[in-house]
Amino acid sequence: MKKLINFIPVGVFSIIATVLVVYLLLSPEASLPSSWLSLFKFKHADKVIHLLLFFLLNAVYLYDYTKLKNPHHTKINKELAITTLAASIGLLTEVGQLAMGLGRAFDVDDIVADVLGAFLAFALMHWWGSHVLRKYLFNTRRSHRKHRHHHHH
Repeated sequence: MKKLINFIPVGVFSIIATVLVVYLLLSPEASLPSSWLSLFKFKHADKVIHLLLFFLLNAVYLYDYTKLKNPHHTKINKELAITTLAASIGLLTEVGQLAMGLGRAFDVDDIVADVLGAFLAFALMHWWGSHVLRKYLFNTRRSHRKHRHHHHH
């Protein structure tokens, strides 16, 4: 599995995740599979879905960035720029819902959930996830020995 993950070029997961999120948020609600939507039949379920979607989207973006920078450390300003990009996709899809008239409503609370999800992924990846990815998924032992000067930001 590790070899397969490392074989897939940087950016592929990000493209797939972006297409999936944009598709889910810009499709008429009637076209979405009701089987898994029925799991989310509670108050504010759509906000939880938005938060999860943008958490996953930004986690995938930061995964790809970590893989790109490996074996070096990622930069917090670049992580924040990537997180802002992920959150911006949330804003753009809400504007798209408004403009396209697909029976989906523009909702500021959805944007808040999108931003919160993206920043939760940033927090997780910055303080924990990127280190785990470098250590267990991307690093070979020799590249780890070569880069012993760990300086945290």
